[in-house]
Amino acid sequence: MNNTDIQKSLQEANDCVKRLSFEEANNIISKVDTLIIDVREASEIEATGLIKNAINIPKSIIDANFDNSLIKNHLSDNKDITILVYCAVGIRSALVGHKLLKDGYRKVLNLGGFSEWASNGGLIDSI
Repeated sequence: MNNTDIQKSLQEANDCVKRLSFEEANNIISKVDTLIIDVREASEIEATGLIKNAINIPKSIIDANFDNSLIKNHLSDNKDITILVYCAVGIRSALVGHKLLKDGYRKVLNLGGFSEWASNGGLIDSI
């Protein structure tokens, strides 16, 4: 994939998957049944922790023949649950969110980057 294709894919993902502010994310988490997915690699999580109650499914695993079973195990077959995805700065999470929408999940939102969450005082689980 060349740079133009990557930029096009990212633009399409950003157009389809709404990016939330910290306040919007907290509001959704407090009022709606959510699944929070951290798509960073394990080494990134070991260094920083992850958002409270999040699960980790790295983008590299999602990209490599991912069959959604890792997500389905956390959903009780409920594709209507709101899924919040995040990474370090919001790029990988936009791409994963777009893939999840294509896979039939209806409510997928980009929580953005872990650093933004942490700098706003969001709850974090240590590893």
